Amino acid sequence: MESEYKLSVFNVTQTSTPAGRTSENGLPAGDTVRKLISDHWDKCERIVVSFDGIAKMTRPFMDEAFAKLLETHTLEEFNKKVFFPDASDGIVKALNEAFKLRLKIMQAQKEREGGI
Repeated sequence: MESEYKLSVFNVTQTSTPAGRTSENGLPAGDTVRKLISDHWDKCERIVVSFDGIAKMTRPFMDEAFAKLLETHTLEEFNKKVFFPDASDGIVKALNEAFKLRLKIMQAQKEREGGI
C-alpha cells in the first residue's frame, strides 16, 4: 500500500472555480475528483487533496466530489483517510456544509425507505 496519494483539484479541473456534478463534454467536474479519490481509497494510507489555485467551488461540485463519498464511507473513515492541508477557512466551512447536507439527504432517504 502506498503511503499517500496527492490530488490537486486545480490540476484535475484546470480552473480556479470548479463547478458541476458530472463531466460533460469532456470537462472535469465533481465526479472526476470523486472517482480519483475512490480509485485510490484502498491503495493508499492517506489521500491529500490540495486546493492550491482554487478560488471557489460550487456547492454541487463539492457535494459530488467530496460529500458523496459518505455514501460508501463513514464520516470517521473519511476524516482518517482524506486530508485538506491547504484549505482556506472558507473552503473548510463550505465543505463542512456540504457534508452536513449530504448526511441529511442520506438520513431522509433511509427514512423514506423505512430503514430507521
